Amino acid sequence: MNMSSAAPKTRWLALWLPRLATDRLHRANAAPSDGRPVALYAKSGNAFALTAVDPRASEAGLSEGMALADARAMQPDLAAYVDDLSANSALLDAIADWCERFTPIVVLDPPAGLFLDISGCAHLFDGETALLKEVKTLLHAQGFAACVAIAPNPAAAWAFARFADVPIVDENALLDALAPLPIAALRLTTAAAALLRRLGLTTIGQIAHAPRAPFAARAGQHAMQRLDQALGRTREALMPRRPPPPVFAVRRLVEPIVTLDAVLIVVEALCADLATKLDRNGAGARLLRLSLFGLDGKIRGIELGLSKPERDPKPMARLLRERLNVTPENFDAEFGFEAMRLDAVAIAPILLHPTDLASASVCDPAAEARLIDTLAARLGADRIGRLGVRETHAPERATIWADTSQANGTIAVAPDDGVMRRPLTLLARAQPIETIASVPDGHPVRFRWRRVLREIARAEGPERITPNWLRAQDARTRDYYRVEDRQGRRYWLYREGFYDKGEPPRWFLHGLFA
Repeated sequence: MNMSSAAPKTRWLALWLPRLATDRLHRANAAPSDGRPVALYAKSGNAFALTAVDPRASEAGLSEGMALADARAMQPDLAAYVDDLSANSALLDAIADWCERFTPIVVLDPPAGLFLDISGCAHLFDGETALLKEVKTLLHAQGFAACVAIAPNPAAAWAFARFADVPIVDENALLDALAPLPIAALRLTTAAAALLRRLGLTTIGQIAHAPRAPFAARAGQHAMQRLDQALGRTREALMPRRPPPPVFAVRRLVEPIVTLDAVLIVVEALCADLATKLDRNGAGARLLRLSLFGLDGKIRGIELGLSKPERDPKPMARLLRERLNVTPENFDAEFGFEAMRLDAVAIAPILLHPTDLASASVCDPAAEARLIDTLAARLGADRIGRLGVRETHAPERATIWADTSQANGTIAVAPDDGVMRRPLTLLARAQPIETIASVPDGHPVRFRWRRVLREIARAEGPERITPNWLRAQDARTRDYYRVEDRQGRRYWLYREGFYDKGEPPRWFLHGLFA
């Protein structure tokens, strides 16, 4: 019996925008409309050189790297502009944003390229051929010249997109398809490429069949690594623009939708798809991100944090509906939305706890979590929190106001024996009081607070709390007492300091019991 399992099939799409800079000018109507050739230039050394040319300039014999003076001599009517690298980078990032409708894993390949990990995504677009055609057609419709190729690894896809007319290559035909390509398709350094040409090696096929040891000794390890990456022998480390979500669901729409009701219908379908995938992973979503891809090339999105891992589609859809109802700005859809994706950005395992069928619990954690999620969806997660407890010497620092996903439950003021040792109401700042005690180190028999004298009928204590000397070295020891006056009102008092330490102790009221 063969116990080995095949590795998952990886497929990468490489996108190259050879005229990104000049396309930017034409799309912004910043280039002349009279048919003159357009070029961009930047300073190189002590001269200006062309960095990008449009199709008309290419037909006129101009090319990148040519001196600007030579270009003007060849084409006096040339429209030349200073290249704006930051604008080109911003446009490439916007195109990468647009490409997330095809896959959540998009990698920037500046200055004019992108990598898309389409592993497991092609079937959503009726296959790789249809996907490649759609990417290229939509980019052309937006005014971009685009070259696209699909291969088993990013390096091979990069080579085919720039140096071959083969748009889709399978793993079995990878070596034969790469063999006739020039060595420049391996993305070698200038020095390594020049060395190989001096050795008479001009194609990848000649390098692939050369003995590895002599080749590595002459061309260096960098060239060998690039060859292994293109042939799929070594994986290439790429950094996506955003961390890929562990689980996601995508819906492509036959017709664009523009109304909120239509969006909510698709949201319900996405939640059902996502819940199925979460169930397979035995996990629930803690953070959801809904992306709406518009025909205008822009992405509208919302994020929704959950107080507990959730994989039931109905609560997820209900909370997303609440968030969408209070964020109408997400529906500036222009010409409508053509696709939607729901990402489980953060997931956590769902732990099943046994339930007691004999008696029902007074507190329903599930209902509490649903209430918190609903309030967070309507008011914002930063406005919803709960009290948590932490280990500290000072009672006034024992409680914290924390995010619902970080707080460690609510405060327990009564232990299992039912005795409430901490007051429900703790004053923000302990208030000084005047006391009279029967013995110096004992509890007071009466005290004055807010000009009212109170007679103590019962008292319990002391509970001694020593200061944290690392935090406040001049702090004094406190002796806490739980006291009750003759009217049944209960207080939490403490004495700060000792009578035998020179400075007389002081008394404070710190809290009120219910």
